[in-house]
Amino acid sequence: MESGIRNNVNKTVLILVAIVAVIMGLTFYKYTNKPSLTLEELQRMGTVVFDKPRTFDMKGMVDNKGQPFNQTNLEGKWSLVYFGYTFCPDICPTTLGQLNQMDKLLKNDNPEMAKKMHYFMVTVDPRRDTVEKLNGYVPHFNPDFVGVTGSQKAIHNLAVQMNIPYTPVIDPEDEYYLVDHGANLVIINPKGDYHGFIRPPLDSEKLARVMVGVDELYQE
Repeated sequence: MESGIRNNVNKTVLILVAIVAVIMGLTFYKYTNKPSLTLEELQRMGTVVFDKPRTFDMKGMVDNKGQPFNQTNLEGKWSLVYFGYTFCPDICPTTLGQLNQMDKLLKNDNPEMAKKMHYFMVTVDPRRDTVEKLNGYVPHFNPDFVGVTGSQKAIHNLAVQMNIPYTPVIDPEDEYYLVDHGANLVIINPKGDYHGFIRPPLDSEKLARVMVGVDELYQE
C-alpha cells in the first residue's frame, strides 16, 4: 500500500517538474527571442526608424569604379549611407573609420549580420571628388566600402530625399574650400527603401547594436 502511494507521489512530482520545465522553457524562449532593442530604445540611441519606409529616386550616379549606381545596388542587404567628401578634414574620415570598426565588430561577434551589411559614401563635393579620387579614398578605409558620385543636381536631389542638409559649393574662391553637410547615417533596408537614419554622435559599438536591433525588428 505504502509502495503504491510512494509511486503515485513520485509520478506526481515528475509531472509537476515536467510542467515547470515546460513553462520555464517557454518563458526563456519568449524573452530570448525578443528584439534586442525596442523602437523606443533605438530612438534614445539617436536612431529613427520610419513607420513606413520611403521610396526614392536615384539617377545619374556612378560608383568609384565608374559603374552605374542605382537602387538595385542597394537591394538584398542593409546599407548605411554617409554623405561626405574626400577633402573633409575630420568628421568624414572619423565616420568612415567608425564604420570600418563596426564592420570588424560584426564580423567577429555576429558574422551573419556582417554578411547583411553594405557601406557607401556619397560625395557632396563632386567638383573635386572624381571617380579616381573616390577610388583612392573610400576603399582605403575598407576594401568593401563603395564611393558614389554624380552631377551636383543628382547628388542634391538624393540628399534632399534622404533629409541630409548640405551647402553645394559651385564657384569656390580657392581649392581648399570646405563643404557644410549633415552627418546622419542613412539606413536603407534590403528592399532598397529609405528605412530611417542614425544621428551623431556615433561609435562603432553603438552602430553594431543599432543595426542588429533594426534587423531584428524588420524580421518580425
